Amino acid sequence: MADLVKVEHIRKFFPVNRTLFGRVLTNVQAVDDVSFSIGEGETLGLVGESGCGKTTIGRLILHLLEPTSGEVVFEGQKLSALSPKNLRQMRRQMQIIFQDPYSSLNPRMTVEQIIGEPL
Repeated sequence: MADLVKVEHIRKFFPVNRTLFGRVLTNVQAVDDVSFSIGEGETLGLVGESGCGKTTIGRLILHLLEPTSGEVVFEGQKLSALSPKNLRQMRRQMQIIFQDPYSSLNPRMTVEQIIGEPL
């Protein structure tokens, strides 16, 4: 089965401090060397602590943010090579779903019950 989405060594650094002339002094490494692939019909759940880069990875996949380095390939096409018009059309086929843990997890259930529920 071919990969629907392939993320290869993607990185995103945000500049924190700059000199008077615009040179970057320090960066925050939001995402550093992440790679994975999603096959057709598969679902990827991205889980982690607050501030670990989950939303940034989603925005990089949709090319809402430009990666510092690395590549995102969707249906065999590199998103960095697409024109803005073609990129907008491609985004219509993609979706990020953010889940609120407070509304999705029952506080009366144990972790074992929550994990075992779909099984």
